Amino acid sequence: MWHYATTMRPVMRTGVTVAAVLVAALAGLAGGWYLHASSSSSAGPGGTLSVIGAGSLAPILPSLAQEFANATPGVSAPFAAQLYEGSTAAASTLTLPNQPYDLFVAADFRVIPQHLEPPTATVASWEAVFAADPLVLAYEPGAAGLSGINSTNWYQKIVGPGVTLGVANASSDPLGANAIFALELTDVLTHSGGGFYGHFFQGGFGALATPTATAKYVSENVASTALSTGEVSTFLLYQSYAKVDHLTYVALNSSVNLGAYDPTDVARYATVNTTVLSGTSTEVKRGAPVLFALTVPENAPNFVLGVAFAAFLLSNATATTWAADGFVPLAPLWTDQPGRLPAALSGTAPSGLSPLPPDLAALLT
Repeated sequence: MWHYATTMRPVMRTGVTVAAVLVAALAGLAGGWYLHASSSSSAGPGGTLSVIGAGSLAPILPSLAQEFANATPGVSAPFAAQLYEGSTAAASTLTLPNQPYDLFVAADFRVIPQHLEPPTATVASWEAVFAADPLVLAYEPGAAGLSGINSTNWYQKIVGPGVTLGVANASSDPLGANAIFALELTDVLTHSGGGFYGHFFQGGFGALATPTATAKYVSENVASTALSTGEVSTFLLYQSYAKVDHLTYVALNSSVNLGAYDPTDVARYATVNTTVLSGTSTEVKRGAPVLFALTVPENAPNFVLGVAFAAFLLSNATATTWAADGFVPLAPLWTDQPGRLPAALSGTAPSGLSPLPPDLAALLT
């Protein structure tokens, strides 16, 4: 388990809001960000809520889980029952016998359908895609060569003498692949002919990336520490991670930050790719928008509790929190399998969960 040195957000909302959401969820009336409480009543689930999620969510999800537990009689959400690591590695954990988690939140909307749903596995049968999260370049103020860095000159600054770049390992964490895509897209945008990308990785576009002396694999769970100690001077991270950890960062153009999801940008992102290790073989991954998604595993120890917490995370009760933490909430939400959603999430017309747009659905294959 990753053990983050982080300050959890204080619980700001009242238990009444959470309880209303839970009642609606258990009554089967949830509808994405448009979730409304009903007059129905329910005794509600009980037990220990166990969550597994992307490493970048470690500063965010524990406080939301605790808020949910505080307002739900008989439910606890100890941090010891939560695991935050690369989304691909987390998906592998869910395929193990007697896996202990009730909810999975991935940083890549492709992980759940490709690794947990049929025909690859039978761990999950649906996902709800709920927020975008663009990449930013976090950096350590005062680091050599970075004076005056901004959103228009960052790509020039980070190739200067003495500047090092931290990236996650693409074979275990989608953040690593996304960083590679951002570098490749920047190379194309600046007409660098492979030189910009090649400053950080050997192997060329689309190949199995090997860091050069100016780049270093660093797990996202210790990105903040790596920057503060000078292990690296810059790091390509999700905007949410940078905001919640109070890192200094510059925003990137939407053409390269993987934060847009209109058809034009989706098509642009899909023009770049990289090769990652997948078990004993390799796999080619295409660029795509950074879209967070969740599911409740079919083999969850407490499926009802997992669905109730999912409804809470997708509701108006948490939408403002996601936005404040740097995410871009979707409205409506998207799902890859409308017919397989639990009743508590499927909603009634007009539903807050719509089918995944065709251009995004095409990236699942």
